[in-house]
Amino acid sequence: MRNRDLLFGITTLVVAVVYYRLAVAIPESDLADPVGPQGLPRVYALLLAALSLILIARSLRSGQPATPNAERQTPQSAESRIPDPRSRPLRIIGMLLIGVAYIIVLPWLGYLLSVAALITATIYFQGGVINGRSILVAVSGAVCLWLLFIWLLRIQYPAGLWPSVV
Repeated sequence: MRNRDLLFGITTLVVAVVYYRLAVAIPESDLADPVGPQGLPRVYALLLAALSLILIARSLRSGQPATPNAERQTPQSAESRIPDPRSRPLRIIGMLLIGVAYIIVLPWLGYLLSVAALITATIYFQGGVINGRSILVAVSGAVCLWLLFIWLLRIQYPAGLWPSVV
């Protein structure tokens, strides 16, 4: 498992570097906003590179290769909801439905609540449990995305229940 993580991390890091180089080559326009046409693609490339480096570091830090049956050897707790790999088509449809639900509730709930609900639903649907830690991840993820897209990049969003702060 760790070897796959290392390989995947290196591959996505290469993709991030190539994507960044392509993003900075986008020509500026006289009609561009302060972010410009390069802004969001550059942020995506940097985020992908950061996540790739974290994955590479985690796979190198573990140091010991995982055994193929490691997942079967660990006892599953009563809280564990690891999805069955054979249910892949249903999982894809479920994720698509979560995305559709996000788009539907976004105008009413607003960006922060909708993104937090999206992250929470994704955690639960992918086999995680809803507890204090997952709620903290969802809320902090929503705040980070709000800070990035709404506050920093000044992208318009539906306020929903929240007053407009920007």
